[in-house]
Amino acid sequence: MKGIEDILPLAAAMPVLILAAVGDLRHLRIPNRLMLGFAAVFLLTVPLLPPAETVMRLLAASIVFSLCFALFCARVLAGGDVKMMALAMLFVPSSALAAFGWCFSAAMLTVPIALTLLGRTEAAAGRRQWASLQTPGRMPMGAAISLALLLLLVSLAVRA
Repeated sequence: MKGIEDILPLAAAMPVLILAAVGDLRHLRIPNRLMLGFAAVFLLTVPLLPPAETVMRLLAASIVFSLCFALFCARVLAGGDVKMMALAMLFVPSSALAAFGWCFSAAMLTVPIALTLLGRTEAAAGRRQWASLQTPGRMPMGAAISLALLLLLVSLAVRA
């Protein structure tokens, strides 16, 4: 990582990521308008990046989109998950791809645990308003992707 300019696009995208995570937890949907906003943040911040870094991020996003699209065709991922994961790669510095892998792994473990705890709390209160709690076997990937990017941002900011 060369400095703070590598993580500025990711920091700028945090409000969109929070909205996507909460929306996916509540409704098990990632709205297209949020993904358009996510892409717009990248387009607005891409001038901060060196051209070679931009190319590397576009290449990573293309590869991830191809892999996720195959998982979509196999009915493993939903369409919003595919779009969000590919767009997420535009915000990961090429020097931090391995770190993102670790952050994503941690998020994939954390979100189900958090949902279990939230489900117990809501069941004790006699209500279940979150779709992610009402649909067993469905993982809100938007929440996991958002959490992974937040963890990555924190780890990169600490190193900057």
